Amino acid sequence: MTLRIAIVDLLFSWPPHGGADVDVYHVAQGLRAQGHDARLLFVHDPSSWERGQADPTALPFPAERISFSPGALTAGALVARVQTSLDKWRPDFVLLTQGYFLKVPLMLALRAYRVISRCYAHETACHRDILWFKDGTPCPNEYRRTPEVCRACALESQRAAITQGRYTAWTREYIETQAWTPTFFRQFMEAYQSLHAVIVTTEHMRGQIAGLCDRIHVIPHGVDADRFMPAPNTTTNVAPVVFAPGRLEDPAKGLDMLLGAARLLSDEERLFSLRATVPEGRSGPFWLQPVGKIPHHAMPAAYQQADIVVVPSLWDEPFGIVALEAMATSLPVCAARVGGLQDIVVHGETGMLFERDNVEELAAVLRPLLDDAAMRRAQGAAGRDRVLARYQWKTVLEQCYPPLFTLH
Repeated sequence: MTLRIAIVDLLFSWPPHGGADVDVYHVAQGLRAQGHDARLLFVHDPSSWERGQADPTALPFPAERISFSPGALTAGALVARVQTSLDKWRPDFVLLTQGYFLKVPLMLALRAYRVISRCYAHETACHRDILWFKDGTPCPNEYRRTPEVCRACALESQRAAITQGRYTAWTREYIETQAWTPTFFRQFMEAYQSLHAVIVTTEHMRGQIAGLCDRIHVIPHGVDADRFMPAPNTTTNVAPVVFAPGRLEDPAKGLDMLLGAARLLSDEERLFSLRATVPEGRSGPFWLQPVGKIPHHAMPAAYQQADIVVVPSLWDEPFGIVALEAMATSLPVCAARVGGLQDIVVHGETGMLFERDNVEELAAVLRPLLDDAAMRRAQGAAGRDRVLARYQWKTVLEQCYPPLFTLH
């Protein structure tokens, strides 16, 4: 049965700014490969590097860019433009993907459609920054259960940006929807209860949605295993290369903890180098190699130059795409036992798990991998096998998406 599926995204950019963009791209492409009439509708704000930096004619699927002049992206204008586009086509389903507070008025305005919201992070639990992480530890509060506490926390975190006029996409949506008000909370609850379904990436996120929406689907991200391939040669680096990818400038990503573990290993006179995506030129010990931000097209080669990948996150990662990419490249992954990472990495088989913010335990799981090239190869091979069996885009789309699009 061919369905008309509109994917509505408030942040989509290509080349991608992050894993959510990659997910939207492959889902749109994959749904069309299944025979559905899937189209992407995305929002563009020329004053924001975060929103809609993509050429719709360069995408391999039908796409419409809704552009707003600087300062013109309001809740009312957004709803009107999106409704006009959808009403011309009348899709069977609306897949509402990336967005922050403006997703709420869109959900309410599109109740005539079967709207499915995709939660990429802790957007329903945390209105400060969707990380659900405060003062170096997972936050005990949750927006729908402690709205007064969370409103005050979010407002305080936004105060400087608002007063100084430093508006990110997050701040603009926060102001436009007046997300600090009790009225927005009521709209939030009504909006999620009106949805046809909600998608989360792992079972660990299900609890955030339970009670907000009756239909919850757990659908992981996929990975392009033809793009992320093992290195073409099997040359072993004399000093193993440990690679730490991702947004390491964010304290929640655990860079300081990783550096602490590396110092312990260096003090033991173990040979290794640590390549980290921190600004080039950063000073540090001899074993630290800052490589800067690596563009999307260069990531496969970056993995191929490594022997081990470490994901030392302190917050509850909703998923962990870098772990998938590393496993597809046949690399063992040492990851914190948090969020979706503990679903992806099988301890002792495809890599090693360690407790968050535990320097000694991270050093302990790295030691045998640094010392034993055969162990690295075995765990890397098992990781790629796991990706091929469970996480290729074709597999994810064929197994997880048909149950989502039910007409009743």
